[in-house]
Amino acid sequence: MQTYVMVAASYIAPLIILIIPFFSRWDFESVQIATAIEHPTYDLSSYYPFPGFSDVKNFEFISATIIISIGGYGIPLTCLILTSKGLTLVKNHQQMADKTKEQARKLIHGLIVQSILPVISYVPMVSSYIYTQTTGNEVLISEHLTLVTNSLPALVDPVITCYFIIPFRHAILDIFSSKHRNRDIIIIANHSSIAPM
Repeated sequence: MQTYVMVAASYIAPLIILIIPFFSRWDFESVQIATAIEHPTYDLSSYYPFPGFSDVKNFEFISATIIISIGGYGIPLTCLILTSKGLTLVKNHQQMADKTKEQARKLIHGLIVQSILPVISYVPMVSSYIYTQTTGNEVLISEHLTLVTNSLPALVDPVITCYFIIPFRHAILDIFSSKHRNRDIIIIANHSSIAPM
């Protein structure tokens, strides 16, 4: 049940962002006039009438911007804090074997790298969006880099996973390696002897 609640809670913010702008005042005519002024060389006659929002500085849009900012800045920051706490827990754990600690550290380092990816890809986009919303000036490069920055985590995450999770790394090296590599395999055999009756 807790898993369903957590998954459902992750959809609350995106739903609010989708729904809240529709409570704003709609003024399609002023949007069409502003579009014609900004793009005088375009022939927009085939697109009329088209919708849009004229006032992006009202409460509804500012609320959506705040939610986007919390997601863009808060999630990577929270991930970095939690993974650093995980490293501290592993370091201070008394009953963990050294080899297990090393594997746990590598896994957490992978999580840290995965936490930094959103900082590289989402924070610049969110920052340029907030800058555009507050000043009215466009950040032209953000329009061209949106696809690249949004797809970067999907391209890099599997590589990070395959590197930092040791069984995945061994499986991939086995696929690309023609000779068999030595692995650290520990076999524990428990022999018990029972006295005959």
